[in-house]
Amino acid sequence: MNGEDVGPATLTLPELADPGYRGQTEALISEMRFQYTGWLRAQKIISGNNLKTGTNDILIISGAGTSTSAIRATQIQLKYLWEKSDYLLQTGQ
Repeated sequence: MNGEDVGPATLTLPELADPGYRGQTEALISEMRFQYTGWLRAQKIISGNNLKTGTNDILIISGAGTSTSAIRATQIQLKYLWEKSDYLLQTGQ
């Protein structure tokens, strides 16, 4: 985010009954391997300190050995402090 590493995103994995899971086995491998073919949801919470006024740059990097990926339906949600906020302010202890 704007040249800083903000860490990994959290993936939401579908349940095993999802039809996107494909089982595959090969002649010399005794156990079946599963691969998911479909869209996964990812989420990353970024502190307001990482944002700057104006345009912000986001760079998404997949891990080593990851096959080609695509990103769709990107959504940004902002949460502001306001008078009816659901945040709790705790005094220093």
